[in-house]
Amino acid sequence: MILAKRPEVDRFLKTPDRGVRAAVIHGKDRSGVAERAEMLCRAITPDLNDPFNVTLLTDSDIDGDEARLDEALTALSMIGGRRLVRVRLSAEKASIDKMLAAALKRHAAGDFNPDCMLVVEAGALGRDSALRKAAEADKAAVGIACYEDETGDVARMTREALAGDKVGLTQDALDRFVSRLPRERGLMRQEIERLILYIGPGSSRTIDTAELELHLGVEPDASLQDAALQAFGGRPAPAQSGLRRAFAEGESPVMAVRQASIHLGKLRRINILQ
Repeated sequence: MILAKRPEVDRFLKTPDRGVRAAVIHGKDRSGVAERAEMLCRAITPDLNDPFNVTLLTDSDIDGDEARLDEALTALSMIGGRRLVRVRLSAEKASIDKMLAAALKRHAAGDFNPDCMLVVEAGALGRDSALRKAAEADKAAVGIACYEDETGDVARMTREALAGDKVGLTQDALDRFVSRLPRERGLMRQEIERLILYIGPGSSRTIDTAELELHLGVEPDASLQDAALQAFGGRPAPAQSGLRRAFAEGESPVMAVRQASIHLGKLRRINILQ
């Protein structure tokens, strides 16, 4: 079945239905996919490093080795509780897509351990993907597509994170901050955490736009950072605008290339790119 509305997705990730045996979480924003998968996996078993109840597989582990996936789904827990089989796909490959689709159908039908949850993390799966079709068609499986967060969702996430550390922004400052945030979940979280550190965790302070600008302008290559965020987020027009602004501020092409390299390194560290 398909889960598309945010409230129903959030409810499922926090308290998954016992009748659901498989979930396919996919989308262009790999950090958003990973974040949602992490939430679901922790709802299945709190200790994701438990060797008895958790099996982590990658596409390279199961490529050409269907038996390995079947064995993981068949295995029983030695200490009780639900088992978790987590599969992370780094790229879309037709043979693996079909293999996982077949395994998902069999698992949903009860051919493997019924107390095992299969969670697949993938990039954006097209409508012709056999895996996506299988997850969306079966009542014992769910398909969750992760799209770029809307501005309202980003503002909500920012407010909740700030409130959790007892700091805040005025409404104008919040609007300004949200407008500059990247839409990749991992990078978005990093920027919010950096802002919290600037304000002072637990300080009960609320800053306005003027003070926020001091934070945003701390780094001299802020425009280049913004250009890199937009470029790697697939938004060429804002990226070109940021690059032009950076050059107008006196930055050099060499620094632009360096900033792009730094940003690429960040993406790799948070596993957005493989």
